[in-house]
Amino acid sequence: MKQYEIAFKTLAILSDGLFHSGEMIANELGFSRVSIWKAINDLKELNVEIFSVRKKGYRLPKAIKILSEKKIVEALGELSQFVNFELLNVIDSTNKYLLNQSKNKPHATVVCSNLQTNGKGRRGRVWQSALGESITMSILWKFNFGASQLSGLSLVIGIALQRVMQKIGIYNSSLKWPNDVLVDANDDLKKIAGVLIELQGDMESRCSAVIGVGLNFDLSTKQQKKIDQLATSITSVSSKSHDPNEIVSLIIKEIVNVLSDFEKTHFESFKTEWLDSRAFKDQKVQFQKGSGEKITGNIIDLDDDGSLLLLKDDGKIEKLLSGEVSSI
Repeated sequence: MKQYEIAFKTLAILSDGLFHSGEMIANELGFSRVSIWKAINDLKELNVEIFSVRKKGYRLPKAIKILSEKKIVEALGELSQFVNFELLNVIDSTNKYLLNQSKNKPHATVVCSNLQTNGKGRRGRVWQSALGESITMSILWKFNFGASQLSGLSLVIGIALQRVMQKIGIYNSSLKWPNDVLVDANDDLKKIAGVLIELQGDMESRCSAVIGVGLNFDLSTKQQKKIDQLATSITSVSSKSHDPNEIVSLIIKEIVNVLSDFEKTHFESFKTEWLDSRAFKDQKVQFQKGSGEKITGNIIDLDDDGSLLLLKDDGKIEKLLSGEVSSI
C-alpha cells in the first residue's frame, strides 16, 4: 500500500467539499472507522484543513480537484506505453526523488505528486505548492550525448508549456527567459509556471536531465501571499473549467514531443517559436547577472545555444548566459 493511501482515498471522497460521515466513508472504502479516523489525522498533519462537525462528519473548506493515476494514464493513450508514469500522494520534492532514483528508473519516467512539501525553484527559491492548488511533476530523460549539448533545454521546456497554455485556451501567455511562463492578467505579467532542470552525468558522453515543472492550478489567497513575485493560476485566468488530470497528460505529451525533436536538432529549430512567444517585446528590461551586476536594454534575439542577446543602452550587444530578466 502506498504511503497515505487510505488518507488520499478518504480525501477523494471529501474533495466535493460536502459533509461525509466517518461511517459512510468507512463503508464506501471498506475500511474500519478507526482507519478513517487515522486517515483524517494524517491529512491534518499534512496541513490539509478539514472541518469536523458532530453528527455531520467531515468536509474540506471548498471542493478541490486531486490527481488520479488512472485518469492520467488513460488520457496519455498510447504514450502510456512509452512513459513510465508514477503518481505519489506526498513527496518532499519530485526532482529530488528522481535524482536519487535516476539509476534505477527507466528513460522517460514521469513522477507527479498530489502534495509536494519542499519543492525547489531556480536560484535556491522554494516552489510554493498546496493540495489541489499546484501541479508539480518531474521528468527523467536520458540523453545519448553530454551535458555540453543541452544548451537551451530549459527554453525548449518553456515552449512545451506555452503550447499547453494555447491548447487549454489561455492565449495571453508568454515566455520569460529562460524558463518561466507568464500570463497577462489585468495589465500585469504574472507567473503561472516555472521549470527547474538538474543534470547528472558526463559533459561529453551521456547524461540525464531531471526536468521539474511547477504549474499554478488554483492558487488560494493564502498561498499567493507566500510567493515573492506576481503570480496567477489557471482557474484565475481561464473562464473554462479544467481537469488537472487532463493538464498533466498534456504537459507530458508536449514535453515528450519537444524532447524528441531536441535530441535531433538541439535548440536551433526552436528559436523562432520561442522568440515569437517571448515576454517584454519592444520593451526595455533589466538583466541581473549572477554577480549582481545589473544592465538594461532590449531583447533583440537569442543565440543558437539559447543565450540571450541584449541590445544595451550604450548601443552594444551583450550575450547573456545566466541571470534574471525583469521589466522596467
